[in-house]
Amino acid sequence: MRTTSSYIKVSDEAKTKLARLFQVEEKTVYLALTYRRNSDKARKIRYIAVRDCGGVPMCHCPECETLHEIKEGDRQLMVQNFNNGVKLEINKSTGDVVIYDRRGDVLQTKRIKEIPELSELQLYAESL
Repeated sequence: MRTTSSYIKVSDEAKTKLARLFQVEEKTVYLALTYRRNSDKARKIRYIAVRDCGGVPMCHCPECETLHEIKEGDRQLMVQNFNNGVKLEINKSTGDVVIYDRRGDVLQTKRIKEIPELSELQLYAESL
């Protein structure tokens, strides 16, 4: 599962222009600009959006407080507290992630191996 966190920001007029230029619906342009489609045409739409239409590549990063050097017993943790009260704990040694709701109940546990997996969990925690 890929969580879209990157997109290309363009005006509504530019979206309409791109749809006419590539002879597609505006929904197709939207899917290309939000990286939900990665066909040749979608890549061309993104390229032209940036090159000719003033498009700005954007990346959504969840807003949260991050504490990198938390020690709990023998565990080294990174803890993120989100504005919605959700807490995400990452064991830096094992890659174990625990997401807690605002009451402290465990919502999800997962062992991650790569940073993109952490990004997905951060976006999930922010969306709760």
